[in-house]
Amino acid sequence: MLGNTTASATLCVQLARLQEAGTASDEHSALAKAFCTTRMRESVGWARELLGGNGILLEHNVGRFVADAEAIYSYEGTREMNTLIVGKAITGLSAFV
Repeated sequence: MLGNTTASATLCVQLARLQEAGTASDEHSALAKAFCTTRMRESVGWARELLGGNGILLEHNVGRFVADAEAIYSYEGTREMNTLIVGKAITGLSAFV
C-alpha cells in the first residue's frame, strides 16, 4: 500500500510540475487518473482484506474508503477510457474511429 501511495503521489507531483510549466496534456492527466485510481482501488482492497471481517465495519473506516474509491474511480472516468486516451497518444491509433 505504501508503494502504491508513493508512486501515485510522485506521479501527481510530476503532473503538477508539467501543468505549472504549461506542458501538461490531456494524455498526461489520463495516465495519472488511470494509474492512481487503479492503485487506490488495489490499496483499499488490501486494507479491507487485511482487517478481515472488521474491514466492512463502520468503526474501522475501511468500508467507507472502499466505497469512496469506487466513487472516485467511476467519477474520474474508467481506467479503460483513460488507457484508450493514453494508447492513442502512444501509438497514434484511435480506438474511437
